Amino acid sequence: MIALQSSHHDPPYSFVESSIAQDGRFGWFLAMWHPEKSLQLEELGAELKLSIRNSDANTISRMEVEKWLQSFFVELNWKLYAHLRKTDLQEKGLSVFFGIVYEHELFFVQFGRIFCALSDGKKLRFVGSKYRDYQMQTLKKLNLLGYADEDIKVPVHRMFIGENHRFIAISGNLCGRVFETQSDLATLDHYIESFAQSDNPLWLILDGKTHLIKPRRKKLSRLWISFIVIIVLTLLATAYMLFGNRFLDRALHRTRMNVQNNSVLRLEQIPDNLSVETKNFLKYLDRIVNLPARNIELDILWSATLPYQVTSPPVFSLNTIYLAADHNLIAFDKKSRELIWKKSFSAQINSIFYADNVLLVCLEDDSSFGFKDNGTQLWEAELTSIHTNLGSLEPRQVVQADDPRLDRAITVVPSAKLISIFDAFRGENLSTITFKQELHSLSAYDNYGTCFYAIVDDGLICIQLKIVN
Repeated sequence: MIALQSSHHDPPYSFVESSIAQDGRFGWFLAMWHPEKSLQLEELGAELKLSIRNSDANTISRMEVEKWLQSFFVELNWKLYAHLRKTDLQEKGLSVFFGIVYEHELFFVQFGRIFCALSDGKKLRFVGSKYRDYQMQTLKKLNLLGYADEDIKVPVHRMFIGENHRFIAISGNLCGRVFETQSDLATLDHYIESFAQSDNPLWLILDGKTHLIKPRRKKLSRLWISFIVIIVLTLLATAYMLFGNRFLDRALHRTRMNVQNNSVLRLEQIPDNLSVETKNFLKYLDRIVNLPARNIELDILWSATLPYQVTSPPVFSLNTIYLAADHNLIAFDKKSRELIWKKSFSAQINSIFYADNVLLVCLEDDSSFGFKDNGTQLWEAELTSIHTNLGSLEPRQVVQADDPRLDRAITVVPSAKLISIFDAFRGENLSTITFKQELHSLSAYDNYGTCFYAIVDDGLICIQLKIVN
């Protein structure tokens, strides 16, 4: 349901009117605002209230509400136009908000300088007309009710107000002061209420709540029960005639024969029979329970030819792949696979590592460097490093911490021309991918991209690990 959390108006400039059902499942809300103070506004406000109260707003259905709102406010515009032409008001039009609520669903229309927003406590979004540039609009573009001497367009907005959500309708003179200065949405309604003493304030705050009164379940009357019984008996009689005489008896007889045809096991035969019949089932169940995932497959996601000979296994960060080629360090973007930056050194690169958001580059002359993802050098130092053998292909594990799709660890086994996914617990090969050229090196598992990066001959290949579980 939707409840009225807070409202404020300043007669005769403005007013707020509402009507809510006892169970909170239906209601309507009306608000009017005007920048001028005049006794004539009281007459116009009374006319507006009377038109709503005498309308079909309390009986209109959810299916018809949008069409009803459009036709009703087109007629109301002409009615107010006739009154406003006779007044001394400079702004011959009213700012009006009217909404009809069905449980958590709100249908509303807005005219002029009343604007709306919806807050879930974390994010605030504006709905309906935009308030930021309303002061630059002409009176005609503001769509004031009763201003136009023609049939107006009435946009109907449909909004779902969930539990603990706040729907706010507020006058334009408060919008900038409220929404541009308040960042804590949890206390937004209290902040709005602090403007009660400002010049001509108007607000209406609706709060999404759970149902306070559950609707009663309708019980079937005796007449309806009798009607349903007659319909069921009629359908059974019709089916009996369509399928032939005594078809129920024949169906029961066949069922009895099928049951009697099955041999009955003696008590001492039950354990042996269960062990034979459930052997395959237990084997299948054991496979389901103990497999790392229901389906694992290696697939080539993309490949790229390299114009140089890579001399160190590839490493990667969140968005970048790093390759070492003799004296050169090259960085590629993962998505576009385009060269981002390149560094050249006086000595050959022994190894590259990525740790703590820093790329560590170790050279053959025992010097080392640290780089950011964008290629900015962080430091330079002396560090004795071990030369990384590009041709060494060692098995490695991918565990559940690396990929939550896994129920248990898998072993990645690279060799000269293929990569296999192996279940070490069961001794089972789950998937294999084969290359035409020689596999030189394989990166660690990229748990962000769910893939490996392989150097095959003169190319870089991205191998995706597909897991269905």
